[in-house]
Amino acid sequence: MAGETCPYPFLKADPMAMPEEFAWLRDHDPVCPVTLPSGDRAWLVTRYRDVKAVLSDTRFSRDLNRPDAARMNTAIGFGNYGNPFADPPVHTRWRGLVAKAFTPRQVERLRPRVRQIVEELVDRLIATGPPADIMEGLAFPLPITVLCEMIGVPVEDQVRFRGWVHDMLSSELTSDERAQAAVTLIEYSKALTDTRRREPADDLLSRLIQVRDEDDGRLDDDELFITMMTLLVAGYKTTAAQLGKGLLTLFRYPDQLAALAEDPSLMDSAVEELLRYSPPGAGVGITRYATEDLEVGGVVIPKGSTVIVARHSGNRDEEHFPDGETFDVRRPTSNQHLTFGAGPAFCFGAPLARMEMAIALEVLLRRAPQLRLAVPEDEVPWTSDTAAQAPEAVVVAWEPEMAIIGHA
Repeated sequence: MAGETCPYPFLKADPMAMPEEFAWLRDHDPVCPVTLPSGDRAWLVTRYRDVKAVLSDTRFSRDLNRPDAARMNTAIGFGNYGNPFADPPVHTRWRGLVAKAFTPRQVERLRPRVRQIVEELVDRLIATGPPADIMEGLAFPLPITVLCEMIGVPVEDQVRFRGWVHDMLSSELTSDERAQAAVTLIEYSKALTDTRRREPADDLLSRLIQVRDEDDGRLDDDELFITMMTLLVAGYKTTAAQLGKGLLTLFRYPDQLAALAEDPSLMDSAVEELLRYSPPGAGVGITRYATEDLEVGGVVIPKGSTVIVARHSGNRDEEHFPDGETFDVRRPTSNQHLTFGAGPAFCFGAPLARMEMAIALEVLLRRAPQLRLAVPEDEVPWTSDTAAQAPEAVVVAWEPEMAIIGHA
């Protein structure tokens, strides 16, 4: 394979597994040319240190709205086309403004409410009794409920708002149906923005409206809307996917599940290990565009090339993660995974995603003893969305007579 152009993406029968080719490439051809289904050529980067270097170097542009950028197939690109916040200096200004309104301290203030939402959702699951679908009952409603409350969507509008977001991001609807949901969401969001300008509240949208940069500049209406969409896309489906894949990973390794259930102090390390070992998506990778000739891992990437950054592969690199193909909830959290990215575009929603996942797992394991998958793993249905590939349903069971009814 070394020195050759191989077809990409790699096929795999198991949606939970990494493509076998990644391990070989990390050792023998870590920066290699690949041919996409469209016939376009790209470069695939698979080693941890090289993935991190590309993600941290702003000369590898995030803006793929270029005529010479590679496409996955003849009809579909890699996504994020036309993102106005893709690169500095626009990205730097936008991120600086958003960071003032969306600080880790403000996210931490949400912890009691996130726990309350999780407890209430688990109440319903236990009241209904096993079997229960964790995706429908917890993984999807948790992040969208938190985001609605954080943004400032009034309670009476939250059901409709969730529906529009769901339809806009659905891979099961037609493009026209998704577009109509997006138009409705835009109209609603702009009306809500007008309301918050007149009547500020203690919510993220009000803070985003009020923040200024050093030149006294503010986010305009389009920037506010795109910011909200960024939060919804990154914080809704990917968080749900992560929780679903995380549970399936724990079910696949019952010794690790038992260790976590017996020792909740392992939760932080377990969440980081789940993010490393089973991140959302099918592992195809994210993309960058080389704005000049750039060297990666001893290979010169020519200007104008598209680079596919395989974060999933980097997360298994045994040069950085000893015994990286092994899932271990006791793995030290100091080993930084790449699931949230690296460098200037590191996901600013990471603290919220970590919090939601940790609380959801802690409450589930505490209140639903002997939690287990209720169907054979090969019968779990999966979405076709490669960007945020997730199980469509994770049907679980537990011991009803041992379940903890109600919460403090």
